[in-house]
Amino acid sequence: MGRAFRMQPVTLAVVLVATVFVIDLCLPLGVASAVPYTFAVLLALRAKSGWVGPTVAVLCGVLTFVKMGIVPERGNTEMWKVIANRCLALFAIGMTTLLGLLRRRAEAQVRQHESDLARMSRLAVAGELATVLAHELNQPLAAVCLQADMAALLATESTSAGLRAALGEVAEQSHRAAEIVRSIRRTVRRTDTERGPVDLNEAVRVVARLLEWRARRTGVSVELNLAPEPLPPTYGDRVQLEQVLFNLLQNAIEAVETVHGPRVIVMETAPVGVWLTAHVRDSGPGLADPERVFEQFYTTKPEGMGLGLAISRSIVTAHGGVLTAVARPEGGAEFTCILPIYREEKG
Repeated sequence: MGRAFRMQPVTLAVVLVATVFVIDLCLPLGVASAVPYTFAVLLALRAKSGWVGPTVAVLCGVLTFVKMGIVPERGNTEMWKVIANRCLALFAIGMTTLLGLLRRRAEAQVRQHESDLARMSRLAVAGELATVLAHELNQPLAAVCLQADMAALLATESTSAGLRAALGEVAEQSHRAAEIVRSIRRTVRRTDTERGPVDLNEAVRVVARLLEWRARRTGVSVELNLAPEPLPPTYGDRVQLEQVLFNLLQNAIEAVETVHGPRVIVMETAPVGVWLTAHVRDSGPGLADPERVFEQFYTTKPEGMGLGLAISRSIVTAHGGVLTAVARPEGGAEFTCILPIYREEKG
């Protein structure tokens, strides 16, 4: 019986509704025999589908008053008392349904909070690992940077332009890796980030160069439509802003990889009044709910954590800017990063 109660709440609710209705028909109108319908509603609320409970409640409410047309006999009870009894039964059914729905909602919220806490626990562990890695990688990366700089210096005497370019790229990327590690260590220590004027055009070029191999491997065309130089700078942590652009471009590449048509991404910068804008447009499948993509733990990727865009928006907000997302009418998505122009104070 216990298993049936768990496995077949809808069937049991229907059987109970029929039983109560038959018993109600056998009793005079003056008897408040419709109140047991509330037990059927409670059973229906245990169903997985959310519409079952309200549907059974409506059915019970209708049957409560249907009896008045079938069984005219009310004994010695006055009609107003009969109607009052039926209304009280209807009120009990309605309150039971409302409280049951509120309980379902509360239970769903509890499950969501438990899931979020579990993810936050894993993130805390990941944060500790990041701290250890940042500490352990700091010195090796410093050595790599030094050796790369020395190799690049020695390569200036070489006649091979390809060798010089390759070593220059090694030196540049090793310095960038070292800056990222230092940024992680500053974040963990909660110290102030290193802020200064940031060239948004250069940040876009750096990010596009970093992900060029990924785009080329998957047949994605990344087009840069940068504002004419000199572009006024914004002010902030260059590494953090590059991380935002990196995340936006990486997401765009992952989006267009799923389409069979043209795989095109456009990165565009422009000054607009006292603001700088950076747009990332893609020809991917688009966004079903643009605003939800910035919620923590919301993701459409099977292996995604749902944190990249949430963190990106918090970084942009901390820089006095805005990060938005829209679904493009012609298909695809467009993310816009808006940052204030840096005006150096004179005098």
